[in-house]
Amino acid sequence: MGLHGGKGEKMSLEGIKLFIEKQTWVFAKTYADRAPHEYIVRHKCAGEDAEFMAMAEYIAENGITMYFWNHPNKYIFVDGRQYWVMKDGEDDPSMVINRANLEEYKLAITWIGKGQA
Repeated sequence: MGLHGGKGEKMSLEGIKLFIEKQTWVFAKTYADRAPHEYIVRHKCAGEDAEFMAMAEYIAENGITMYFWNHPNKYIFVDGRQYWVMKDGEDDPSMVINRANLEEYKLAITWIGKGQA
């Protein structure tokens, strides 16, 4: 079985790590001075589309909700990096998986107030 066993099967954390390793991550030059990170684009990544979508699904199901400039998103943490998905719909062909080196960020937990979640 490969990284993703096929339609309907979930990717394991080990599968996630293998998928991450085989990608050629692109540095996001536009955000270099304020939010340095790398990304892969769905239709340009290494491997099958099902693998990319399985990683996106893994992030959605296993990630924790955090906010970046008041925008909620799901994040997972793997080997010193955080990963998150950006998309404009469920079947967005330009969907992106981003990653950032945790050594370059300060993570904080902020109280949002009772009943504000």
